[in-house]
Amino acid sequence: MGITKKIIFTGLILVLLASCSVIPLFAKEEKDYINQAIKYLDENKYNKAVGELEEALILVKSKASLEFANVLFSKEEGFGYGLYNARENAVFAQGETFFIYGEPKNYHIKENEKNLYEIYLKEDIYILDMNNNVLFGQVDFGELHITSHRKNSEVMLTSTIEQIEPFPVGNYKFRLVLKDVFSQKTTETIIEFSVVE
Repeated sequence: MGITKKIIFTGLILVLLASCSVIPLFAKEEKDYINQAIKYLDENKYNKAVGELEEALILVKSKASLEFANVLFSKEEGFGYGLYNARENAVFAQGETFFIYGEPKNYHIKENEKNLYEIYLKEDIYILDMNNNVLFGQVDFGELHITSHRKNSEVMLTSTIEQIEPFPVGNYKFRLVLKDVFSQKTTETIIEFSVVE
């Protein structure tokens, strides 16, 4: 083999080795995590299986549609995820404060340059009459921006709306638009309420 062929052959081997060493750097897919979890389950390594399944779930959630679940009126601001006192009804006195609790689902978790994890959600709020006419609206009324050492799988969003000027007696709706800043996904929900004297 001539010197030129040796250099080319050696170069090809180096390129092959370099590409092989890069393969593990590619991001794992949810199926990879699930398959690894199955192997751990076969070996009765349940804690390791849980870790793999949690990573798979984060990937699946990032591909799913954004949702705003369990949106309801509460008696006061929520204390944490799942920690709230639900209001018995949606009938409010004129001048009474509204507390709304909700649980965002399938939001994006971004890893930043400091190896921390961020969740960034915003909420628009609109007050509608029963014919869906907008009586009041505010873009970015609420905001939830979390930076954490962990990939938080459960977050809650609370909104407090004060009647600075008492609403006229009648039936209304809140339209809440939830926006994921990082993924640009949005969803909305409507809850109805009444105002009495």
